[in-house]
Amino acid sequence: MNLKLPVRRLFLTILTFFLLITGAAKAEAQEVLLVEIEGTITAGTTQFIQESLAEAEQGEYEALLLSLNTPGGLVDATLDIIQDILNSPVPVLTYVHPRGAIAASAGTFIMLSGHLAAMAPGTTIGAAMPVTMQPGGEGQQKASEKTIKFLAGHMRNIAEERGRPAELAGRFVTENLTLGAEAAADRGVIDFRAQDYTALLEQVDGRVVNLGGKEVALSTAGAELNKRDMNFRQQVSSFISNPQVAFILLMLGVYGIFFGLNMPGTFVPEIIGALSLILALFGLGMFDINALGIVLIVIAVILFVAEAFTPTFGIFTALGAAALLAGALMLPVEPLLPGGWYREFIITVLGMVAVTVAFFILVITKLIASSRRPPAHRDFGLKGFGGFATEDLNPEGLIKIRGEWWRARSAGGEVIPKESRVTVRDKDGMVLIVAKKENELPE
Repeated sequence: MNLKLPVRRLFLTILTFFLLITGAAKAEAQEVLLVEIEGTITAGTTQFIQESLAEAEQGEYEALLLSLNTPGGLVDATLDIIQDILNSPVPVLTYVHPRGAIAASAGTFIMLSGHLAAMAPGTTIGAAMPVTMQPGGEGQQKASEKTIKFLAGHMRNIAEERGRPAELAGRFVTENLTLGAEAAADRGVIDFRAQDYTALLEQVDGRVVNLGGKEVALSTAGAELNKRDMNFRQQVSSFISNPQVAFILLMLGVYGIFFGLNMPGTFVPEIIGALSLILALFGLGMFDINALGIVLIVIAVILFVAEAFTPTFGIFTALGAAALLAGALMLPVEPLLPGGWYREFIITVLGMVAVTVAFFILVITKLIASSRRPPAHRDFGLKGFGGFATEDLNPEGLIKIRGEWWRARSAGGEVIPKESRVTVRDKDGMVLIVAKKENELPE
């Protein structure tokens, strides 16, 4: 009896069965895209979440898991994120994580917008009352009633859309209500309490969510988490759209151009200043700013420049410092930024004002000391002194002598190459007449 044929058939049957089982298991294996949001919500955060939602849709992920640990952020960025989540074609799970994390202010809005919301033990949500910053002694205050009513109504609408208690959600804004994980679950603000990502995916498994009128059952038990990180462009956008960073870049840009105008022959300060200004303007365009704040900062810069070119021995410096301080504190109009951010911003502003005032005090001190000294040279006081050419003299150009830049002309009309050592022979008005020094050793 030939046994080869039955044995072969048995082997093929087992192999086919094995392939069917593994193929089915592979088909059933789901993936969930994980996005972790930490720190202040900025325009870069919006870009990050928008592109993550697009990737989740294109990659056919079962859901997008949005892990939150944020004290608040920019209003426009937050509203854009909420809109994207509410219109997402992919289920979005919002999760305040890890233990000790918070989703305050803007973070509460985002957390409530998720199709399903969860919190880890020891986490907190709420404290979403909008605030504003006023220069002077009053400091941080409640925003206007109009702003509070609008944001409270928007919070209630988001909660109602997701089947959560709308009136309770409104109290996050109107009363600065805060809730822990257990209280939020008991009062229906969140759907789950979960220790970690794995526990959350196990609890979410089988739940039905509404995606644009279509009921979709989630299959997340044992799903593989695929974490997505910010790319470089998103990190840069997130960095410069922070009002604190934008203000620093603005001042660096002003200082760079100011020093560049006072240091002929070098382009480094101007280039740094121009790049800083470009980045600052880009960042300022990503959040709401007070026009009066910008006007006061511009006035402060004008006063500082006037002090440098027409010294008033401190009058313009004092006025400029006051204008800069008031303008900077009025600059960001962002009611969902956390109180801690405002404290850091005030420290930054005071630091920039102190540095500016210290610089001009140094300049004024030098000017006063210089005015009390007798002139170092008169018409021919530089005659015989040596310096070097900072550019080609063909026949005119710039030279540096005794720490000062002077316009100079070669005595015989010949070209004197850059960096050549020269000696002053005469003076024609404000132009020095120089000759190339044959002996390159210093006198």
